[in-house]
Amino acid sequence: MVYPVEALSIAGLVLSPCVSGAAYFGLHHRTRRRAVLAPRSDCLTDALTGLPNRQALSNWMDKNLSARRQHVGRIALFMIDLDRFKEINDERGHSTGDEILRVLGRRLRHSVDAKRGEFIAHAGGDKFFAFCSFSNHRIVPDFLARLRRALSRPVRLQGGRVTVRANFGVAFWADGVPSGETLLVRAELAMNCARNSGQQDICYYDPAMDQVIRNRLNIVDELRYAVARQQFSLCYQAQKRISDKKIVGFEALLRWEHPMLGAVSPVVFIPVAEESGLIQEIGEWVLRTACHAASQWEQPYRISVNVSAEQFHHHDLPGLVRDVLETTGLAPSRLELELTETAIFTDMARATAILNELKAMGVSIAVDDYGTGHSSLGLIRDIVFDRIKLDKLFVQNALGNETDKAIIRAVIFLGRSLQTTVLAEGVETEEQFAFLADEGCDEIQGFLLSRPLPHDLLVAAGKVSLIAE
Repeated sequence: MVYPVEALSIAGLVLSPCVSGAAYFGLHHRTRRRAVLAPRSDCLTDALTGLPNRQALSNWMDKNLSARRQHVGRIALFMIDLDRFKEINDERGHSTGDEILRVLGRRLRHSVDAKRGEFIAHAGGDKFFAFCSFSNHRIVPDFLARLRRALSRPVRLQGGRVTVRANFGVAFWADGVPSGETLLVRAELAMNCARNSGQQDICYYDPAMDQVIRNRLNIVDELRYAVARQQFSLCYQAQKRISDKKIVGFEALLRWEHPMLGAVSPVVFIPVAEESGLIQEIGEWVLRTACHAASQWEQPYRISVNVSAEQFHHHDLPGLVRDVLETTGLAPSRLELELTETAIFTDMARATAILNELKAMGVSIAVDDYGTGHSSLGLIRDIVFDRIKLDKLFVQNALGNETDKAIIRAVIFLGRSLQTTVLAEGVETEEQFAFLADEGCDEIQGFLLSRPLPHDLLVAAGKVSLIAE
């Protein structure tokens, strides 16, 4: 349709932000028409990847996800998230991140066929959306396979090659149901499921996810007030030396007693706190509370505090630790921070720098749950840990499982060779204790020796004595 020039002049000011209104009015009528019409395609294209952008995505959905277009059959939406892309930007720089997005965008563009009813868009950052129409069960897996091939191949850069892992959330539309907005929400729920599973990179939307997200939002809301309302507390579990069964330290364990929900397991609320960013405030409270408690003990026991991956990589941990030690007066040598292998492997270069800074302060570092993550010998070689903590799963299965026995023996031998203390978690029976003692394990922790106790009961039981005021 051809519009009158006067109408286009108005549209140029109101509807086309890509065109400068002042420059527009100085053009010839014919040039003015091109100036308004031509930028529309530019405004619908992502400059970095060359793919349709968020506005183009919205337009496509308005056109194709309509109840009036039932004849198109069914449509699958794929929400694609590049896993840990922020770490690539932080470690290698945004120019490298942009180049990766350009390469992946080009591959994805060549992987879709508009004639088949396929569509791909870059919604900004590390998020992509893809659609495909399908009439039989073979089409969706085929389309998904093409997308995965495009993203899984390493990207060649000047500094080497980078492999990017992607998570896929899949949701379906048919006969006008659900709405476009609801479809996007469902795809995001499925994508988050894939990202958080740690075991699969593809998840399909399931109605049960709606209840999961409602529960999660409830927990997030309650977590925001838990610190202020003093609902959190710490329990302390003893760690003993095997040779003489004397206490050498305590691990601080977080507990949440909600007035309505009761005792909420850390397995439930810690992942939610990490995803929502609340782990920063909660983690700081744990560190300050544990160090303050330990500073009151007559005995110079060490205090072990867990640090999550989110705390470790997205916070000035050395600065926080330094401030806590100065505020509480606790000697740095008495503080031990426990980190999982996964937390360290997220960004080895940055992790090494942070750990070296902490160790320079005199703080001890333990690798927690060793054997359940990457279990890299390179990690133990490159970072000098003060303690290796054997995961309780190996300890509890050792007496009836030769493989677990062999793993325990190997870790103990590794610790002895590197002059690093090995502590076994989850020791509950005399038989387990005897086995670990025979194998030369250094320290143990578990219900056999002591259950976690609140600080007042720890003092009442004589586990620690307070400094006289």
